[in-house]
Amino acid sequence: MIAFALTAATTADPTDFDALSKAVAKCDRAVVTKTVTDTIARHSTFLIDAYAEQRAIAAARGDFAERRRKLHSGEKTGDTEAALTLAREALDDRQRALDDLRTLDRLEQDMMYYFRQQYLTQCAGRGTEK
Repeated sequence: MIAFALTAATTADPTDFDALSKAVAKCDRAVVTKTVTDTIARHSTFLIDAYAEQRAIAAARGDFAERRRKLHSGEKTGDTEAALTLAREALDDRQRALDDLRTLDRLEQDMMYYFRQQYLTQCAGRGTEK
């Protein structure tokens, strides 16, 4: 399932904001640059995976709607109300998980923007200091 891969990719190596904050305070360009580069790469992967998961959820919702229509119209299907309830709950869970990951991603991007701005403001024209 894509949601599992998406969750694993997002939580595998979260940005160490404590270390980044210390690096910004010291104007440690190497650490700041590596952190920003790693975060951009992780974000790119997240965006691709999130898009694929949202498309999969949308397709599954279409399939679910068709299954529900057939059951309610009396067509012969292997579905029951209980099976449809479980399917709907699974879709809702997938969507909530994806929404949570998007929220975390937005927060990470906000924090990265803040630390980049802080670094650029306080370290402009300065070399690496330790």
